[in-house]
Amino acid sequence: MFQKLKEIRTFEGLTQEEIAKRLNVKRSTYAGWESGKDIIPLGKLNEFANIFHVTLDSLVGTCELEHTDFESQLDPKIIASNLKAFRKEKNLTQEQLADILKTSQANIHKYENGKCLITTTYALEFSKQYKYSLDKLVGRKKNN
Repeated sequence: MFQKLKEIRTFEGLTQEEIAKRLNVKRSTYAGWESGKDIIPLGKLNEFANIFHVTLDSLVGTCELEHTDFESQLDPKIIASNLKAFRKEKNLTQEQLADILKTSQANIHKYENGKCLITTTYALEFSKQYKYSLDKLVGRKKNN
């Protein structure tokens, strides 16, 4: 799923070690994300997108590689607001959304209250199920 990480890194002529340093992780951790062995945390995926000025949607393969001037820090409160607004717009209960995302209602409650950052796995499933932009979900906006 994260083939774009390697594609972008190699295009830029960087090593895994160099990217890992920029993301403040061990090279082996980054290698696990790049190979798909491990899931990159949403915050680190966002940092990668900021470094290379690409959209989250293009990193996860929901659209072609798209360069952008988006740059943001993830704010659980913004994600919470976007997730809750979408759920209400679709007339879904937390339980129904939890079933769709294959998680618990308690997790949806935490995500909607901004108590914790939604995991990459659930954010991707949400984006996939509803064809909803990951950039929009996390509140990435163009710089003015």
